[in-house]
Amino acid sequence: MKSILRKEKDFSVSNWSGGKTKELAIFPADSKYADREFIYRLSSATVDLEESDFTMLPDYDRVLMVLQGSTVLTYNGKKSVHLNELEQDSFDGAWATKSYGKITDYNLMTRKGTAGKVDVIRPEAEAVEMGDTLESDLRRRTHALYCKEGYLIVNAKDGQKMVSPGQLLVMEFGEEEPAYTVMGDGVAIRAQIAFDEGAPGYAEYEEMKPEPEPEPEPEDEPEPVRREEIRKENAETPGSYVANILGTARRRVSDEGLSEASTLDYKGGFAEDYKWSFILSNTQFHGAKALFPKLKSLVFDDELHGKVRRLEKMLITFFVFILGLLALLTFSMKDGEMKDTEILIMIAVWLVIDILIVSPAIYYFTLPKPIKSHIHDLTKVSEEEADALLKDRNKNERLERILKKYSNSGRNVGTVIADKARREKELDE
Repeated sequence: MKSILRKEKDFSVSNWSGGKTKELAIFPADSKYADREFIYRLSSATVDLEESDFTMLPDYDRVLMVLQGSTVLTYNGKKSVHLNELEQDSFDGAWATKSYGKITDYNLMTRKGTAGKVDVIRPEAEAVEMGDTLESDLRRRTHALYCKEGYLIVNAKDGQKMVSPGQLLVMEFGEEEPAYTVMGDGVAIRAQIAFDEGAPGYAEYEEMKPEPEPEPEPEDEPEPVRREEIRKENAETPGSYVANILGTARRRVSDEGLSEASTLDYKGGFAEDYKWSFILSNTQFHGAKALFPKLKSLVFDDELHGKVRRLEKMLITFFVFILGLLALLTFSMKDGEMKDTEILIMIAVWLVIDILIVSPAIYYFTLPKPIKSHIHDLTKVSEEEADALLKDRNKNERLERILKKYSNSGRNVGTVIADKARREKELDE
């Protein structure tokens, strides 16, 4: 098994009758689209005309998924289909295909006699095991993950890779059973391809040999030594051991630091800090990243992450809003009763004041400054830095859940976590 992460610089762009096509991957790698001798091709094209004719490809089957916009496809003038964003359709490349509507699409072309499939993946913070869902007896398998928005962290046999928006991770499994895990946030499109002996480029798979796994780097001694000391110090206090491990994990990323390029440009001053206080105070709700996609590429360092979570868990802004509203209504009604419309207007006015001033002010006086220097852009950090940050963040949150679960159970949480860490280390070795 081997994988290749393809980025913008690796893609070629060409013109077609209806717009432009960006070739994301083609196999064999040295084949040319114009020669029509490839096994599969992945591409993203723009359709810039309201009405356009697709190129005839009689030797290929096709899958088209809409990335942006909406379109109507017709085949041979006898069948039509309406596709919205992230909807797809499969069709024969020999059909006379017309499109109506301007879109950006994602295309999979597979030579007849091979098999291909496209589906949508929505990764979560916890890693999910992925396998092959393509129903085919063909033995050679390839999976390709295209990141539409957000980010992906993919763990496979040859290591861990981060996929940013617009990048494509191609995993060639040969005759191995496809197996890997995916975590992250956003939307990804997966293409599954299968072929067998006799297909063009088959010799490339015959020559494919697994790359030797890198030898694990020796762990620093202070970490396990310190863990043992903490266990002894907190043997009689369930939960303290976990708290210390959490602190150790968070300090690791903070001490190593992230590249300066990943930190958002900071212009300085009250206005800049207050702007970010306003953004953070009004985006701590479920679904915020769906409404504001740019948030998906931003990651807080541990100091900022911890203080934002503490504010939300303590419901400080909520209680301040309720107390302020009650005080305002009490003061307004001291001279007599108010009409229902006046009360509604008062509530609306206080809500606006809370959104624009009160909640941002609470965040401003609580969060570390400069706030922007604690926020990093995932699209600018190196893969190693992103991996370290996300790994520790997921580890911290899992430990916190364990701490919450066992804090009132009477069990020695230090022993539970120490045993778990020891088992994980034995598996790694």
